[in-house]
Amino acid sequence: MLKNKGKRAYRVLDFLHEHVIAIIIAVVVLAGVISTIAIVKGDVKTSSEKENSIQYEEMSTIYFAMDPVKSLNPLSSQDRDVYYISQLMFSSLFKLNENLNIEPDLVSSYTANSGSGTVSIKLREDAKFSDGSRVTAEDVRYTVSQILRIGDESPYYEYASKIDSVKTSGSYSLTITFENPNDAALDNLVFPIVSSSSYDDSANKIVGSGQYAYDSYDSMKLLKLKPNTYYYGGVPQNRIQFKIIQDKTKTTGLMTTDAITAYVSTAQDADSDAEDKKLKVTKIPSSELEYLGFNFDNKYLAKKEVRQAIALAIDTESLIQDNYGGAGITSDSVYFPGFLGTENKGDFYKQDQKGASELLQKSGFKDSNEDGILEDSKGRDFQLTILVNSNDGSRSDTASSISEALNQIGIKASVKKVSWAEYRSEVRSGDFDLFLGGYQFDKKYDLRSLFSKSNYLGYKNDQILASVKKLETCISAEQQKETYEKLKTMLQEELPYYSLCYKTYSFITVKEFTSTETPTFFDMYRGCDTWKWKKVVVTEQKDDE
Repeated sequence: MLKNKGKRAYRVLDFLHEHVIAIIIAVVVLAGVISTIAIVKGDVKTSSEKENSIQYEEMSTIYFAMDPVKSLNPLSSQDRDVYYISQLMFSSLFKLNENLNIEPDLVSSYTANSGSGTVSIKLREDAKFSDGSRVTAEDVRYTVSQILRIGDESPYYEYASKIDSVKTSGSYSLTITFENPNDAALDNLVFPIVSSSSYDDSANKIVGSGQYAYDSYDSMKLLKLKPNTYYYGGVPQNRIQFKIIQDKTKTTGLMTTDAITAYVSTAQDADSDAEDKKLKVTKIPSSELEYLGFNFDNKYLAKKEVRQAIALAIDTESLIQDNYGGAGITSDSVYFPGFLGTENKGDFYKQDQKGASELLQKSGFKDSNEDGILEDSKGRDFQLTILVNSNDGSRSDTASSISEALNQIGIKASVKKVSWAEYRSEVRSGDFDLFLGGYQFDKKYDLRSLFSKSNYLGYKNDQILASVKKLETCISAEQQKETYEKLKTMLQEELPYYSLCYKTYSFITVKEFTSTETPTFFDMYRGCDTWKWKKVVVTEQKDDE
């Protein structure tokens, strides 16, 4: 037994001796393969590899993107970016807070007479333009005259055109008289005030009295703003640079390299794109309402119980997710969510198909032949057609979803998709049962046209119209809120328009970003004077020697 083992050992040694070179080559190749795999997996560091250390640097400049613009003149420019940038550089008599409540800006005190349509104003005496000169009553009078001179090409003409006269009394007192007392609302006095002594409508460098002042401008590259050291509200903490970008769709890509700090996108899929790039996203309500309109000349829809039943049949949360990409928020009225600081409780008519069916039964509809379609008292099928603009994909899909929901409660609903021109013509002529529409409101939220006697629905309610008009007069913030609370209750009961949702915008920022205030649809850079952010700094570690 031992002899056999010895012979096998000698044979192994003979084999190794004869094939030693081949074995060495095989071992070297195998070791190389294993090393390569380890390097690719990151398990082994090569001798030339260096470790990177990521640190963050606190920044004092906020970087924004802007489109190329024709002019920086706040009174005449029709460029969207200039409208928002001007709010950083110019103060106004009054301003709106995040709930669209009116607040004094340059105004120290005021009295309003809604009967005569006059507002008597005392200006702040500590307000100064960025050149150090004081803001006076003459500057206000001059600004109004310039807007009227420019005419409807000015983004503020709609506001100033309602003013009949501005009379000054001394350096800081003035009285504004509106042509029509019904237009004497303080939210018509939110236009930027320019300096009567230095304003030049042909120049880009225009002196303002806002938080920031003009620093430098290259129309192809960059607009720089610096803190206005004379600003009455305190000197801002940050400097601002607007980088001029030919294609704003590339903005989020630039944010991944910290070239842009923050950006408000109106695109429906902006949040998913930003999240893919590991950026921070906050949804903010827009002023874009999506709604369902009822034709009051239709004998079925003239009954409020039927309108309420239709609302109860619809799942607005699902509509937002399925048809608007999640970029929406429900509202308890057609007014802005949380208007004037009231609580937004979401859809007042949360989906309840059983409740919808009960309302229809109380209104005289029943399925006598049990074919799934309700009939009226004369045995006629309850049929409705939903009119929608075929060019809008989200609304077309929403109309189809609503049609399905109505069919489930026994209403034989169909969708009529037409071109924009046909849609507009049929809505204006009242040739519809229901129509799916959208409305983008101005920040003043003057909804009188929706409830006037010439509205497209054929809806008439003097009490609601009176309340809507009252909101557009010179009443206090407390009176406004009280008026709106009562109006909202009436609108929820009457339901002339059913709010499906308000679209939302995406406030996108770099990852290391903090703020106490966020933008609004009418003030894209709100609070940016105190925003904080950190830039990523990557440093290379040296090899150990």
